[in-house]
Amino acid sequence: MTDIQLHHGNCLDVLPALPDCSIDSIVTDPPYELGFMGKKWDNSGIAYNADLWAECLRVLKPGGHLLAFGGTRTYHRMAVAIEDAGFEIRDSLHWIYGSGFPKSLDVSKAIDKQAGAEREVVGTAKRAQARSEGWDRPWMQEQMKVSGSTVAEFDITAPATDAAKAWSGWGTALKPAHEPIVVARKPLVGTVASNVLQYGTGAINIDGTRVGTEPMIRKAGPAGIPSGTGNYVGNEKPRPFLERSEAAGRWPANIILTHNHDCGDTCTEGCPVRELDQQSGTSKSIRSERGAGKGETGIYGVWGVAEDTTRGHRDSGGASRFFTVTEWDAPFRYVAKPGKRERNAGLNGLPKIKGGSMNGVETRPGKPTNHPIRENFHPTVKPLALMRWLVRLVTPPGGTVLEPFAGSGTTLVACHLENLNAIGIEMTDEYLPIIEGRLEWAREQTEQQQLL
Repeated sequence: MTDIQLHHGNCLDVLPALPDCSIDSIVTDPPYELGFMGKKWDNSGIAYNADLWAECLRVLKPGGHLLAFGGTRTYHRMAVAIEDAGFEIRDSLHWIYGSGFPKSLDVSKAIDKQAGAEREVVGTAKRAQARSEGWDRPWMQEQMKVSGSTVAEFDITAPATDAAKAWSGWGTALKPAHEPIVVARKPLVGTVASNVLQYGTGAINIDGTRVGTEPMIRKAGPAGIPSGTGNYVGNEKPRPFLERSEAAGRWPANIILTHNHDCGDTCTEGCPVRELDQQSGTSKSIRSERGAGKGETGIYGVWGVAEDTTRGHRDSGGASRFFTVTEWDAPFRYVAKPGKRERNAGLNGLPKIKGGSMNGVETRPGKPTNHPIRENFHPTVKPLALMRWLVRLVTPPGGTVLEPFAGSGTTLVACHLENLNAIGIEMTDEYLPIIEGRLEWAREQTEQQQLL
């Protein structure tokens, strides 16, 4: 049975009560410090506080890993704070998706507005009132039914002044399509080998997070070492090649490429998987032979005899297959953002609140929002499959994961489904029922699996 603990409070107050070297990994989604939707918790500076990350360092076992999401504009400040606290920055992961919406100012319109010039209407276009892209896609239509939103027409206007014409087509922001994740590690005690043996931390779970294909068989070399004359050292006769099973799948990369919401068997327009594959075209991967009588030395691991192909993957497709995990042994596939069914699982009976608000209160007074009404109204819910992959990557079996910013509880749910222990901290009262409901759903899923 997993032990999932949820603490209500500020992480700066809760963390000091945790014992030294008691946590195996930290997987967290802290505030991006962007003031997102007017939220005070997303503009507090906590992610830049080296004292916070020093407490995380203290509770981690030596060699324990920290994975922390960040915003593209503010990631660097968080990474510096983590490093200043004593962590080693090991790498960065990049979660790439295709459903972001550009929040850009139309410079041409702004110039005309400043000049007081009226623009001529030259046509109309359609969009959802929520201003979300993909209004005509099935998932968006369903979302609009739930939220009460409708498809609205808006005017297409032409520049009215010469200055506006000169700046037509210019904006101020790119479309958001990825979120970086800091990969850091608490310094080791001794070597990796000794640290792993003593604390169970310091390594990452490569085989458990591979980009899956079919299993392959690799042949081990013979006992004798061939010399240039073909004689074996010590006149030993070579023992037969020994077959051993090789883990399925490609080595996990530091890019997590995901599908759009509505991708089924075929990727939709704008999906990063589709875009990458269109650019790369189709290529084939073969299993190369490891020795076929072509070499007599063992310098490159070639022993002169190999009857089967032993390296690589026999598959074909676009370049996305090197990065994308579309389905693994989690019951969810990677998606850009979690859909209604996933984010609301276990929350029947909770009041439905407009997404991005708190108890229905507008986040920006005087600027009404059109976000969907739903039980899980947290504005930045991460995909469950993504969080399952991350906790599995850096946590030993049966280990304990710390999430100082529990939010809607996705990391805690992922830990339960991965049979890991977890400690979550959340200071916002309104999110606690969401976390508890989602955890109860996870327990029900586990019980059902055990009954099968």
